[in-house]
Amino acid sequence: MYYSEINRHIINKKYFWNYSISIVTSLVLGYLYFDSINISVAFFRNMLFLVSIFWLLTVPIGCILTNIYRCQTFLKFYNNFLRGYDVQFFKIAIEKEDYKMQVFYTSHNATIRPFPKSTNAICIETDDFLLLFLSIKYSGIFQLVLKPFIFVKTNKEFHLKDKNANIIQDFKMTEIKQNRIIIFPNKDGIKRLMIPAGVFQNLTN
Repeated sequence: MYYSEINRHIINKKYFWNYSISIVTSLVLGYLYFDSINISVAFFRNMLFLVSIFWLLTVPIGCILTNIYRCQTFLKFYNNFLRGYDVQFFKIAIEKEDYKMQVFYTSHNATIRPFPKSTNAICIETDDFLLLFLSIKYSGIFQLVLKPFIFVKTNKEFHLKDKNANIIQDFKMTEIKQNRIIIFPNKDGIKRLMIPAGVFQNLTN
């Protein structure tokens, strides 16, 4: 498996278009702003242009660079596992942590429970651990690759060179509606993962 295959597996093609559109839009806004800089315009309009340009340009570029780095790092540390074990590719569902939002015109907060979102994942199971490499939506229109999730199996001594991985030894496994649910301490705002039933039958805790 090569870098391009890994990147293609966990980043949907539509997000490349989102990145491109965002960058082009920022350049257009920048042109319009600097083209009108000699014209007397409101301060608010100037600030709106600048903030839009900054956000539309820096966020997608930051995501792209992060995704490239994490995919390359994943390939570097797990190349032997990719060659020596059965690598599975399928969709899983991610459920994020609940969060609070203030209700308009009141002093009360409402608890928001996000719906599970599906994403593509690269999955490897060994005798010692289950590895999930995936991405999540970022800012609504981009896709951000996360550090690998390593679920360590019970009573196994575990050593790994990748110090940046999310190593999880305390987790719970349940089954609901033909899905296997992995619940674990909060990582990257994720509450639990749902994987298809019948997958990773040897995973216990």
